[in-house]
Amino acid sequence: MTAAVRQLIASLYKKRALVWVLVGRELKARYRGTVVGYFWSLLNPLLLLSVYTVVFTFVIPARVASPAPYPLFLFAGLLPWVFFTGALLDAAVVLPDNGPLLKKVMVEPEVFPAVTVLSHAVHHLLALPVLLVGVVLASLILGHAFPWTLFLLPVVVLLWLTTIFGLAMGVAALAVHFRDLKDLLHNIFTLWFFLTPIIYTADVVPAGVLRRLVLANPMTPLVTAYRLLAVEGQLPTVATWGWCVLVALVSLLLGCWVFGRLREGLAEAV
Repeated sequence: MTAAVRQLIASLYKKRALVWVLVGRELKARYRGTVVGYFWSLLNPLLLLSVYTVVFTFVIPARVASPAPYPLFLFAGLLPWVFFTGALLDAAVVLPDNGPLLKKVMVEPEVFPAVTVLSHAVHHLLALPVLLVGVVLASLILGHAFPWTLFLLPVVVLLWLTTIFGLAMGVAALAVHFRDLKDLLHNIFTLWFFLTPIIYTADVVPAGVLRRLVLANPMTPLVTAYRLLAVEGQLPTVATWGWCVLVALVSLLLGCWVFGRLREGLAEAV
C-alpha cells in the first residue's frame, strides 16, 4: 500500500504545474456567469448554517455540551463536513467527466481526483474567514473566550485533507466501474451526517448501540478535533489526535491502493 501512495505522490509532483492549472480552470468554470462568483464559497455554508441553526435551536432543540455559542458550534462542524462530502461526490464523476482528456491527451488519471480535492480545499479555505469573523464577534459581543487554539487548526485541516485525498482516489477509481456510486454516496452521507457529532456533541448521546456507532464513526474524532480547536479553545486529547492520524493514514493508504489496482484500465473504462 505504501508503494501505491509513493507512486501517486511522485506522479502528482511531476504534474504539479498541470494540477494547479486545472484547479484554476475548475474554479473559474464553476463560477463563470454567476453574479457573486467566488462568494458562493461563503454563501453556501452560511445558508446551511442559517437553516440548521433555526431548526436545531427553535424547532428541534439540539442537546449540546459546548462552551461555544450554538451557531459557532454548528458552523465548525459543518465546514469540514461540506469539504468532505463535496469532494467525494465530485470525485465520483470526475473521471467520466474528463474522459476525452484521459483518452486523447493521455493525462494521468490521478490528476483529476487530485484537482477535485484541491478545488474543494480552496473553497474550504475561502470559508474560514467567515468562521474567524464569527469567533471574533462572539468574543466581543457575547463574551465568548477567544480560542487561541485556533492557530493549531491547520494541523487538523491537513489531516482532513489527507483523509479526503485518499478516499477521493478510491471513489474516483471505483466510480468508473460502478456508475451508481455517486447516488449511493448521497444516501450514505445523509445517514452518516446524523451519526457524526455535528449538530450535537458525542457525550450527550445515550449509552447503547447509538452511542457506540457515533464513537466508532471515523469522522467523529476529526470533527471533534476541528471544533475544539476552532471555537471551543480546547486541545484535543492524545487519544483524539491518535485517532485522527490513524483515520487519515488508513484513508490515504486504502484509497491509493484501490486507485493503483484499478489505474491501468481507467482510460478505457470511461
